[in-house]
Amino acid sequence: MLTSATLLSIQTGRPEPLPGVETTENPVISAIFKRPVDWDRYPGGIPLGVEGLEGDEQADRRNHGGPFRAVNVYPAEHYQHWHTVPGLEGMSGGAFGENFTTLGLLEDTVSIGDVFRVGEVIVSVTQPRGPCYKLNRKWRSPDLQQRAEQLGRVGWYLRVLQPGRVRAGLPLELIERPSPEWTIARVWSVYRGPASPDDLRRLAAAPGLSDGWRDALIRRLEK
Repeated sequence: MLTSATLLSIQTGRPEPLPGVETTENPVISAIFKRPVDWDRYPGGIPLGVEGLEGDEQADRRNHGGPFRAVNVYPAEHYQHWHTVPGLEGMSGGAFGENFTTLGLLEDTVSIGDVFRVGEVIVSVTQPRGPCYKLNRKWRSPDLQQRAEQLGRVGWYLRVLQPGRVRAGLPLELIERPSPEWTIARVWSVYRGPASPDDLRRLAAAPGLSDGWRDALIRRLEK
């Protein structure tokens, strides 16, 4: 049951070489390094539009960004676990490349199509966030992506239904829940493991699911 939730911090980033893996001829470029918003620059809140936060970019637009992946969300609660892993003790908001670090929302309490009001902005949950291999390289942890996937500590993406300005500390108010049965945790389980044709069809029909995930589910059904 979802009760109260808070937007703890907001981060943005721009593409840059990933340290330790780039070469002169073929650098690995990523925007996974998200840094806290400079609130002196945005005293009234940072603008959030249908493509994401002002100043936030993606190096790989095929797998990141776009209207259905405008905002990457990760629960702050997960960092308590990651801090127990050697080498990851320094993780904090933005460590997983997320834009929004939240408190009070988890994969088993957030569902596809959930609509939240955050100040003057309205956003909707569209899909789980599949951890990227670049997490391993950023944190020099060869199995971090695999651990996150196995544990289901993956986060999710948001679509912006009503643009506006957002700032850290705002509450996230749930105002609509069309598919409570399709939690991010359940969707991730269907994605990773075997699933019945009925589950695939029902998930593909869930209101608010991203076009990319819907197309992928339909392709699985057609095999």
